[in-house]
Amino acid sequence: MRKFPAIAVALLALAGFATAPARAGEHRIGFGYHYFETLDDIDSLSDIDDSGNSLVFSYQYLPGGLLRFEGAVEYYPDGYGGSIEEAWAPQAYVLLGRFFYGGVGIGVTHSSGFLSGDEWSDPWYAAKVGIDLLLLPKFHLDINANYRAGAFDELDEAESDAITLGASARFS
Repeated sequence: MRKFPAIAVALLALAGFATAPARAGEHRIGFGYHYFETLDDIDSLSDIDDSGNSLVFSYQYLPGGLLRFEGAVEYYPDGYGGSIEEAWAPQAYVLLGRFFYGGVGIGVTHSSGFLSGDEWSDPWYAAKVGIDLLLLPKFHLDINANYRAGAFDELDEAESDAITLGASARFS
């Protein structure tokens, strides 16, 4: 009989959690700018740029706590990853943190300008760190750095990883 009050309290607490309204996660849409630089010198290929810039379009989902998921597409008007023509790079990340965050991701590059003749690159892998600043209600500024391993593996004559620095404005 002594356990009955404890069990009753536990069941009432569980019932309270079960009937609590579900909290929806936060959705953010953003756009921004990235600057990339290869870590190794690829000057032997005069058509390929060692550095450049891209426009970024992104979506983030924050289900709660410190976890966030990001999907992004970058547009490189002058090529990227061994391409000499415009390129698109879809990518996905799993990130941890709120104000300061970090995580890992994967992406590929699509372009008809790869010297190898392929239109899709092999996957490249990324590590990302950043600062997410809340500037106004529902308006965030994301400043980040990325290390991309295998980003230039489509080149036969040279291989290099890349570093990107970027900023994105996001609206929730």
